[in-house]
Amino acid sequence: MTTEGKEFNNGQGSEASPPNQETSSSEFDLNLRPGVQNPNRSGRSPPGLNNLHNSTKGSQNSSNLDDLSDAFAGSFTVTNAPNDTNRPHPRFAQYKMKSSSLPQEDRRQRLLDHQKSRRDDLVNHARGLAMGEFEDEEPKDQEEEDMDTIAEFRPRRMNKSYKNQLMLSEWLVEVPEDLSSNWILVLCPEGRRNCVIASNGLTKVYSRSGKLVKKFPSNLPGGSRNQSRRNKYSILDCIYSEKEKIFYILDMMCWDGFQYYDCDTEFRLSWVQQKFIENKDVLMDNSRTNPYRFIPLPIYECTRDSISKALNSKLPFEDNLDGLLIYHKHVHYVPGYTPLVGWLKGYMVPELMNIPVCDELMAQQPSDYSGMKVFLKKSYEKTERTKKSEEERMESS
Repeated sequence: MTTEGKEFNNGQGSEASPPNQETSSSEFDLNLRPGVQNPNRSGRSPPGLNNLHNSTKGSQNSSNLDDLSDAFAGSFTVTNAPNDTNRPHPRFAQYKMKSSSLPQEDRRQRLLDHQKSRRDDLVNHARGLAMGEFEDEEPKDQEEEDMDTIAEFRPRRMNKSYKNQLMLSEWLVEVPEDLSSNWILVLCPEGRRNCVIASNGLTKVYSRSGKLVKKFPSNLPGGSRNQSRRNKYSILDCIYSEKEKIFYILDMMCWDGFQYYDCDTEFRLSWVQQKFIENKDVLMDNSRTNPYRFIPLPIYECTRDSISKALNSKLPFEDNLDGLLIYHKHVHYVPGYTPLVGWLKGYMVPELMNIPVCDELMAQQPSDYSGMKVFLKKSYEKTERTKKSEEERMESS
């Protein structure tokens, strides 16, 4: 996270020095945030060194002591429970708000515009992932996918580790105006989200946190030593079903040495289906050289009729439905959270989209569920505030 060099004074910016106050060029610059430089900040002497400068007045010593005490108050605490949730965060005074003032729809458009000018070396990135040039991550205790509907838009660099290599969704709190024409739907079974990399005659499975959780031979291109070409590799975004022992293919970043990071989602998901048809026999094989099956998840249009049919028919998998992923057709595969991929539980569809769903999905509602606005209260409040401020800005302009 980028930080700005600011001097803190009781949570506010520094005050300008009076015109009649002289500042000695030899005074020490008291920097309470090492590593952050601010050339505009006025220099001040640390307490106890005032006697070294003839130009420093006696009243300045008291001011410096007060400023130093206020700044350190946000860094130190005297308590037996330093992380007590009933107390303010010890660095609350230095916290910088991350929330964006942009509605979800505006951030979607910004990301679409940004990806057109993005020129990361995706070929080398994919090859680095496949050839084991990145670093493994330590196991994490918590791997639940947190959905953030107001993450500030920032261009992201490609991560040089196996952590956070998947494109993740936000809660869908606003139905896109172009839902039926520019979005596609994927039904997701319950299971573990993984990054599957087949290369060098072995298939490795990494969790979202970058932990290596499985390795085995497979019939994916590059996934077995029995394959003739050793320089090919594949990278897939999958959901693993422990009950069925199946990797459901959600997305495809590389196949047989060709990378598809900078391809539209509509093409990538259609290409996954095509490759499965071409290699169905070997991918569905259950043997010593291919102990797990790989099956792509079907895709649906986002028209009202198509969504209704998908959620009121037999599911395309034996597992329970975890939720719906709704992709913008033109988004490239960019690791990290994006508003161009929306997430929604099946029982939320009638409330948000006014589309009825079957009784089995409605039965998945938690017993204390009282609507999306309560379930996602924080997200909804921030979304409503940004929409209101945007409307006020438009009316005043």
